[in-house]
Amino acid sequence: MSKMMKRLLIILITIVMLAACQKPLQPASVIIIDPVRHYYPVIQGEKMSVTYEIENTSDNPLFIQEVQTSCGCLVPRDELPIVILPHRNGFVTLDYNTIMNNGYVDHYVYCYGNFQDTTAIVMSFDTNVVPASDYFRDYEQLWNEQEKISPTIHTFVNGTSAQKGYYTDTGVNPRQERKEEVQNEIDQMAP
Repeated sequence: MSKMMKRLLIILITIVMLAACQKPLQPASVIIIDPVRHYYPVIQGEKMSVTYEIENTSDNPLFIQEVQTSCGCLVPRDELPIVILPHRNGFVTLDYNTIMNNGYVDHYVYCYGNFQDTTAIVMSFDTNVVPASDYFRDYEQLWNEQEKISPTIHTFVNGTSAQKGYYTDTGVNPRQERKEEVQNEIDQMAP
């Protein structure tokens, strides 16, 4: 009987310890660095990597449970859930296959998690996907094709057309907006 009591006691202690470990998930405030992007044109068939930086500005960890995209040509690279510790920066990286698009494209990325004041954040980017030419190529196009076959130091330094970066709309600075919001809250609380 004492062995049975010991087993029950061990089971009871285990259940209590497991139940005590659960803490409710608190919301986290974030700043998305450059949430709206405009990429330079790319040639159809090239693969692009799109990385968004997310800054966790709260004292709670951020858990991104799900990443949804507006097109099947965008695939999240990271394994879910993505965890960003308090006051740290994390990244959401997507692989974009341009073979499925042609012309102007506008894509959206929805991240679901424990965000403050919302259940999802939205990031977007656009670009022009230019088809490869079907006519006689000029010397620059022939040079670019040759560079693809045998990359030189020029390719390593300047990158391919899918690695040229992006630009954002002027006047949009999420860090400055957040600093102003915090300063307004401090001013309201001060006597």
